[in-house]
Amino acid sequence: MNIAISGATGFIGKHLSRFLTEKGHRVVPLGRAMFREGMSGHLIQTLSHCDVVINLAGAPISKRWTPEYKQELYDSRIKVTHRIIRAMEAVKTKPKLMISASAVGYYPSEGDFDEYTNTRGNGFLSELCYAWEKEARRCPSQTRLVITRFGIVISPHGGAMEQMLKPLKMTKIATAIGPGTQPFPWIDIHDLCRAMEFIINNEAVSGVVNLVAPQQVSQYAFTQAMAKAYHAWLTVVMPSSFFRLLYGEASTFMTSGQNVRPTRMLEYGFKFDVPNVEKLFEGTDHSTVDELDLKRYMGTWHEIARFDHRFERGLVDVTATYKLRPDGTVRVENRGYLRKKPYDVCKTAEGRAKIPDPAQPGKLKVSFFPGIYSDYYVLELDKEGYNYALIGSSTDKYLWILSRTAILPEDIKKRLLAAAERRGYDIDKLIWPVVVPEQ
Repeated sequence: MNIAISGATGFIGKHLSRFLTEKGHRVVPLGRAMFREGMSGHLIQTLSHCDVVINLAGAPISKRWTPEYKQELYDSRIKVTHRIIRAMEAVKTKPKLMISASAVGYYPSEGDFDEYTNTRGNGFLSELCYAWEKEARRCPSQTRLVITRFGIVISPHGGAMEQMLKPLKMTKIATAIGPGTQPFPWIDIHDLCRAMEFIINNEAVSGVVNLVAPQQVSQYAFTQAMAKAYHAWLTVVMPSSFFRLLYGEASTFMTSGQNVRPTRMLEYGFKFDVPNVEKLFEGTDHSTVDELDLKRYMGTWHEIARFDHRFERGLVDVTATYKLRPDGTVRVENRGYLRKKPYDVCKTAEGRAKIPDPAQPGKLKVSFFPGIYSDYYVLELDKEGYNYALIGSSTDKYLWILSRTAILPEDIKKRLLAAAERRGYDIDKLIWPVVVPEQ
């Protein structure tokens, strides 16, 4: 399908665009320029070729709500939605589906709510969500409309959780937002992307759906679970007065929350991969392949992508060549180049590898210094041809995509990226060293 997305460059938009692309869809970003005065023709032309419109546009709410910024919050949501609706009305063949974002801030902070609850809260955030949804409901009748009320979207690699993790990693102290007893409605970013695809593929889904995890937790309980997973020394509660001083009226969305249930998504049959904080904080999946033919693994591998680290910093055109020794260990030669004028500098390193436990063939140990071994985990492998592999270690600090050739086909690249992201790796950290095409 051709899927148009407004807000495609934001935190949610980037993840969703990549997810849908990997599923075989064509994503069409609706850039800010399309919503300027005089650009309606371009927007109409773009939407005329799209099956689905996903409206995610909106300035972030985690800033001080001055009168000027309140207007920006309003314009970035309601005005953009208005122009999308107006463009859809002008399109001869209407998109089959429009998914328009909203937030659980629509609901009151006291009580327990799902999509069958008509009550909305008081205050600016609730009024903003109401106006946003009201504009979306002007969607042409020929187009199926789904309004998705998001909880706090969780990923360790962006959004609210990344901000929560920064001080924790620096100080080993986890900070909960006072009073701590307020509800913390959340959803894992991968589940959000899966839910959006579920909505696209299931024509029965329409109207309002809550995109939140089934588990209801307090802000303190969520922070405590995060603290345990990241080995914090203690968890403290920062007084709500501190956030009022820092954010003013905007602090209300931090110091209060909503108890929200995803009743309709569960009724439609959607299964959450991450339904609770215990599952969320399981950590990166470092499980390896259960079969590895060491003889077939030998030979030269080209490094297509890697996490940056000091041993290979600045190197391009990197290869790793493996040769099986008579004693069952492996000779390893890494080779890469530093781009310098007038000549490139070739750097090599020779080491050895071994499988310490035959019962776990995907877990190797590699040494480039006498007596010092590092983990080398074969996470994913082309078991038929041994043509490509995803390599990691016992931590999430290292990750490589390897290929027998210097150029990896796009479909294989997407498959390995999806596997890495599914395991919990931040694939945005991958760097793609230049390779010399084979002659």
